Amino acid sequence: MGLPQRKLFTKDEYLLLEERAETKHELVSGEIYAMAGAKENHVKITGNIFRNIANHLLESPCDVYSSDMKLSAGFDCYYPDVFVKCDPDDNDELVKEKPILILEVLSDSTENFDRGNKLQNYLKIPTLQEYVLVNQKVVEVWIYRRTGKKWEMEILKNGDEFHLISIDLKILVEDLYAKISFA
Repeated sequence: MGLPQRKLFTKDEYLLLEERAETKHELVSGEIYAMAGAKENHVKITGNIFRNIANHLLESPCDVYSSDMKLSAGFDCYYPDVFVKCDPDDNDELVKEKPILILEVLSDSTENFDRGNKLQNYLKIPTLQEYVLVNQKVVEVWIYRRTGKKWEMEILKNGDEFHLISIDLKILVEDLYAKISFA
């Protein structure tokens, strides 16, 4: 006797369930996964990123979102740590679809997924210009940047200037790590 088949969810079924859920979940390849809480450094780095971008975009038509807004990437839905969208037609209250910039802070439990499946799904979003991975264990930032029809990757370290071309924001890498202590 075989194992019972697990039900795969459509995006519409997921969105309906998520609207009523008390906790956050992501939809990945038709399966729904509960979101775990984050450690202190993750929360601080995410806050530093959000604050810098939000202040920069204050007078802009673009909007910045934190990890409480869903983002659709193909058939999957995620809660990125920070993302920016500028398209006024991307106005669904529950899920956005047209980001120009996505930033994820890496954690032990999600790093492989953020560098693998999620990376592949994000890079297929037609409006996306930059995908940024920020390490929370050491000062290191990976930027995937669309240049024409291909993607290029840049690694930044302490002392480097962090330039988000998609929103024309320049800050020092260490500013992302303000008030962070590495054990």
